[in-house]
Amino acid sequence: MFKKTVLILLCLPFFASSQQVTEYPNDYLSPAFHAGRRAALRELMPKGSVAILFAAQVRNRSNDVDFDYSQNRNFYYLTGLTEPNAMLVLFKEPATLLGKTGTEFIFVEPRNPQREMWTGKILGAEGVMERLKFENVFTNDKFQYNTIDFSKTDSVFTGLYAENILSKYYGRNGMDPLSKMASLVDSALVQNKKPNAYNRLSGMLRGLRSIKQPEEITLIEKAVSISTQGHNDVMRAAKPGMTEYQAQAIMEYHFKKNGSEYPGYPSINGSGENTCILHYETNQRLTKDGDLLLSDCAAEYHGYSADVTRTIPVNGKFSPEQKMIYELVLAAQDSAFLQCKAGNNSSDPHRAAVRVITEGLKKLGIISTDQEVRTYFPHGTSHGLGLDVHDPNPMKLQPGAVFTVEPGIYIPPGSKCDQKWWNIGVRIEDDILITETGYKNLSAGSPRTVAEIEKMMKQKSIFK
Repeated sequence: MFKKTVLILLCLPFFASSQQVTEYPNDYLSPAFHAGRRAALRELMPKGSVAILFAAQVRNRSNDVDFDYSQNRNFYYLTGLTEPNAMLVLFKEPATLLGKTGTEFIFVEPRNPQREMWTGKILGAEGVMERLKFENVFTNDKFQYNTIDFSKTDSVFTGLYAENILSKYYGRNGMDPLSKMASLVDSALVQNKKPNAYNRLSGMLRGLRSIKQPEEITLIEKAVSISTQGHNDVMRAAKPGMTEYQAQAIMEYHFKKNGSEYPGYPSINGSGENTCILHYETNQRLTKDGDLLLSDCAAEYHGYSADVTRTIPVNGKFSPEQKMIYELVLAAQDSAFLQCKAGNNSSDPHRAAVRVITEGLKKLGIISTDQEVRTYFPHGTSHGLGLDVHDPNPMKLQPGAVFTVEPGIYIPPGSKCDQKWWNIGVRIEDDILITETGYKNLSAGSPRTVAEIEKMMKQKSIFK
């Protein structure tokens, strides 16, 4: 196995000839999108300020094998670059760096033909200018202690400390270029007595990212569509004696088959008592007749993640107790959907779901007081969705907000209720887009009701 440290997805169309461009995906976010996001951030920045953002570091997995590279999401949002060892500098007003004047400057990894023979081509300075449409591009070895004159700035926004950029990571060839640039910036800030207002930068970016642009929504819809295909085929293929990891394999087969680069997060496929573990990722158990299977799995497509959960009976038929709990969670989700409209608080769907589950559990005799609901429904109902599976979410829902609605009930063995409810864990999770007129359930392509699930489980699968 050869070491792979650089994602080259965005590089491929650049290096292909005009006759070969269509051989690679061409539906990535456009340079105009990223330029627009930079302009939006600069609009929010105060007079006399500069924002400095860093790419994510390469992380070692073991010996000479690195983890697959994953770009800092804020950095990708503003640049479109998927390569490491890069730094973005944004000024509110025009400034001059290394003889070039402007408001946007980016320092990137220089090309190295010898290394590219092993790990694949990267954009380099010329490629970033051509493919990502940056004007002021430098290789990272050009950055020095005095490259930025901080004496002329009033405020500095950077993630030096919050993002652990100053870890001074040493690779096989000494300190990596990213840490070198970060150390030089840090020294210059200390010398010029400039505080680092990262929280303000983080807040500005959270506000921007919480409302999705049309290009982003298109990619999220693609990720969700791929995800629902995986869930549907797990329904068709499920049977007693299937392992949890086989359900995971079917799911992720559909992800990769349809162009997803990665799962959006580690796949959760829990059966039996494992349905009651919220972030169960072991996926090793052999399913049995009478088990539920909770699959919380989703694809990532061009950096944007879906987040979908379905809970099914592996033998194709819900037991009476499983059906009662399932339909209670479904009613809670339907109630939460009614709160998904512009102008409402982002917490309103959760409040609605809690009310339904609280009353339902009391009627079933599982709890006797409202306070006990947290025992069996211990998490929130919604979170933002986008470049991160837990993306920023606006306090007030607005058109363009994308988030999950995922109520659940989990009754592990040993719970203080009738034993007939034990080992029943149910979560139903869908991805919701707020529109001008209400909401759109992006993951409606996968069955939610008991009847629809049991009907789909009777269909044939190539894996069954």
